[in-house]
Amino acid sequence: GCMLNGKLYPFGHIERTEECYRCSCTRTALSCCSIFSTPVTYDKENCKVIFNKENCDYDVVQKNDPSKMCTPVSRV
Repeated sequence: GCMLNGKLYPFGHIERTEECYRCSCTRTALSCCSIFSTPVTYDKENCKVIFNKENCDYDVVQKNDPSKMCTPVSRV
C-alpha cells in the first residue's frame, strides 16, 4: 500500500482520503489531487472561508453570522 500523512492506503484507486484528496496508489508511486475547489473571489470584508471536512469543500460564510452563506463566490 501507500502511506499518506501517517495512514496506510491500499494499492489502486483511493476515492477520498481523510484530507479530501483522490489518489492513485501503485507499487512505485502515490499521486493525488484535491477534490475541493478554493474560493478566490468573494466579499473578503464581510465574509470568511471555512473548510468543511464533511463535504470536502470550503464554505464562504458571513463573518457576523456563519450560518449564512455568502454569494457570489468564484472558485478555482
